[in-house]
Amino acid sequence: MPPKGKKKDAQKKVIMLSYKDLVRRIKGKPPQQVKKGDPEWEDGIKCIKAYHSQATALSHADQEEMRDIIQGLAYVIPPSAENAPSSHKLMRAHKKNIQQGNAPSWPVFIILKTLYGRDLSMKYRACIRKTFGMALLIDHTEEYFAIDGTEPAEPAATEEDHPTSPWQDEVLDDKPKIFKETKKRDASALDIEDGSSSANKRTKVTRAGKLFLPITESNNQARRDSMAIHVQPANAISERQTAEEVGCEYTIGNLRQTIDKKFEAMQAALEKKIEEKFAAAREDLEQKEKEKFEVQTKELQAVTREALASHGEVLMRLMEIAWQKPAAPQDTDA
Repeated sequence: MPPKGKKKDAQKKVIMLSYKDLVRRIKGKPPQQVKKGDPEWEDGIKCIKAYHSQATALSHADQEEMRDIIQGLAYVIPPSAENAPSSHKLMRAHKKNIQQGNAPSWPVFIILKTLYGRDLSMKYRACIRKTFGMALLIDHTEEYFAIDGTEPAEPAATEEDHPTSPWQDEVLDDKPKIFKETKKRDASALDIEDGSSSANKRTKVTRAGKLFLPITESNNQARRDSMAIHVQPANAISERQTAEEVGCEYTIGNLRQTIDKKFEAMQAALEKKIEEKFAAAREDLEQKEKEKFEVQTKELQAVTREALASHGEVLMRLMEIAWQKPAAPQDTDA
């Protein structure tokens, strides 16, 4: 049932729900976890996110009902109901409840609205609005995730799912170049002139060897500095691009949510206006029917009075004729 007012119960227990609750249960087989790519996955994640947005505002009974629908995979849209919300089994159950005199279900409305959105019939939305006073879903996702122990609707993306940085190849490509230049400089320290004796060679090699370590260390330091120059700007730009993309996605998400809320509010206002017009037209029609009935009643009464008057005249005439009839002759033989 939708929340009434802004008063929150701090000790209210909220049932936790995540992608781990999407389990396929087939008789005679062990339970199977629904995974990304399965037919039940996409709509299941949508329904779990919808539950997260409404859980803190639902009663415990409504939480249990919505959890049972999701865990039982009752949200799945069969091919016959892809473009026909009225054919979905949750909608058929709603109609059956209404026919039996029961109230509609708010958790079922949340599921159907998540699956079909604006394709739900005006008649169904009017029934929900008449029962609950509203047909608009207010997002309480932040309140849900403020509770300890909550899990996201779907698993976090692995590192393999993220695209590699465009700067990574550039940094890696520079490493062989730096290594070659360093190796070349190190080799120059061991360069030996042609025609020199083996003793001179050993002496120069020995002396060069003494100078090799500081030269190598200097070259390694230069290589690290060169790599740092490439990596630091690359990381800075990559971080800035990531921040801009996240900010852009957040802005687009907020804009889409604002547009949806305004559209739903406009749609609700339009439906309310249509209902008012329909009610006024119905009252006008009832008034006209009432006036017509009154006119017909008056005409019938007049005809009845005339008939009674005419019938009375006939009776009076018959009585007069009876009074004027001569008496029968009497027998004188006696």
